Amino acid sequence: VLFRSNRRALLKAIPAVAAAGVVPAVTLSGEVLPPEDETRIIALFRRHQELVDQAAAYGNETLILDAPDAEEIMDRMFYNEIFAIEEKMMSIPCKTPGDFAAKMIVATSRGEVSSDWEEGEIWAEARALVGMMT
Repeated sequence: VLFRSNRRALLKAIPAVAAAGVVPAVTLSGEVLPPEDETRIIALFRRHQELVDQAAAYGNETLILDAPDAEEIMDRMFYNEIFAIEEKMMSIPCKTPGDFAAKMIVATSRGEVSSDWEEGEIWAEARALVGMMT
């Protein structure tokens, strides 16, 4: 079973990375690792943005959002994974300015909302990065 899940993860990743000319590294748990020059946060960010775009496109192309169980359907199709990625991203310390920018884009829903200065995870990390005590 372990081999199948690794093989499945690798096969799923091949089309995306083949276009980039990169061969993915895969952990024993089947998790596809980012290329060496890309941080884990950026890899998660790319997947997050892909899902956000897919959810928006799906919502615009279907009448599913009019259904009584629309929220449940969208959660199952997109938002459960989106929220899991957000949680994972925010739990990883930034290593580059790009990591922080990716987190900021996610934390503010692409600039649509503002995170709370006192309690927002992104602002706590920003204060820590610049040595500011709360």
